[in-house]
Amino acid sequence: MSMFSRPKVGLALGGGAARGLSHIGVLEAFEECDLPIDVIAGTSMGAIIGAMYAAEPNAAVVKRRFTAYLQSEAFKESRFDYLIENNHEKEGFFDWLSQFARKSVFYTLLMSRNSFIHHETSRQNFALLIDDIDLLETRLPFCTTALDLVRGEEFIFKEGSLRQAVAASCAIPGLLPPVEMDGRFLVDGGWINALPVTAARHLGAEVAIGVDVYSDLDPFVQPDTGLDVAARAEAVTRWALTNHLCKGADCLLTPEAGSNHWADFSQFDEAVASGRNKVYEHLHTLRQLTRRQLRFRRAAAPHADAHRQPA
Repeated sequence: MSMFSRPKVGLALGGGAARGLSHIGVLEAFEECDLPIDVIAGTSMGAIIGAMYAAEPNAAVVKRRFTAYLQSEAFKESRFDYLIENNHEKEGFFDWLSQFARKSVFYTLLMSRNSFIHHETSRQNFALLIDDIDLLETRLPFCTTALDLVRGEEFIFKEGSLRQAVAASCAIPGLLPPVEMDGRFLVDGGWINALPVTAARHLGAEVAIGVDVYSDLDPFVQPDTGLDVAARAEAVTRWALTNHLCKGADCLLTPEAGSNHWADFSQFDEAVASGRNKVYEHLHTLRQLTRRQLRFRRAAAPHADAHRQPA
């Protein structure tokens, strides 16, 4: 027996902090082009945008809510502007950490607590962005990933508090507070799986479309210090791991970042536009992957009772 049906389509949204705002543009373009989204997996910023869309599958709503968040007091109290001062040339998190570790104010903070951003400020931020519901209550199936520092493994959230799951997936070490849960100590999922293609497959995706904003490695610059060498080694390691993970996607979208700095949220519109443009650039491939196809099913064997003759 044969029938026409389309494959189940999953989006795997990677991290990237401010660069991950490109995910909003990807969602906009998917809606404009009537491309299906059946499941979503996200990590770090991809977890935020993915969770928002899974709860309310409307890109315009996600965009408005995030724009309002960027104008909130909670966002201002997070001091992302401080994180990018005098650091426009360096874009990686390790670069930022190595530079700011030399500043007495940052060093003092990390010696007295486990994150630059206070727990209460972090809680207020996520409350503005993520609905207080269970993962099983989202309108689209959704999961997110985090790194468990206790067991040294990836942890995939498929149920439980959506807000807590996203907070764990976004807990950049040293910047945002880790999430402690059931004997686990959870931090940013991007440190173990920057592109959650396998997580999307776990949700049943037959076609996995990855969105990665960290696909390119910066040109090598002669290091001046040992910290510069360590920063470059960390960047190369993460780039190689992400490249390996990207191979699992059926189609990979790589929006150009709206800003060179991961903590610069000022180029919101540019980042969103880059996501939209990348979808249109790959539109033919996306239509081919998500179109209805002729599939063959083996006819089910008749039940044994159907062959019995009446007594």
